[in-house]
Amino acid sequence: MQVTQTSVSAGHFEAKIYHMVFEEEFARFKGHFGPINTMAWHPSGTIIATGGEDGYIRIQEFDEDYLGFTYDF
Repeated sequence: MQVTQTSVSAGHFEAKIYHMVFEEEFARFKGHFGPINTMAWHPSGTIIATGGEDGYIRIQEFDEDYLGFTYDF
């Protein structure tokens, strides 16, 4: 019950997304007031929807820089 009454800054409810191979964080966004239960990607790969215990669905669109990843050997 107290989880949903915790502020974002106190509860640290933010989504952090990591690259599976390089294990580096490449995106972070806030918005939920409770734990995030589910995430779904748009087929374009630039939009993500999250659903949390707070009862809200948040839709995040990544910046153009997100698609500019280059791999250095």
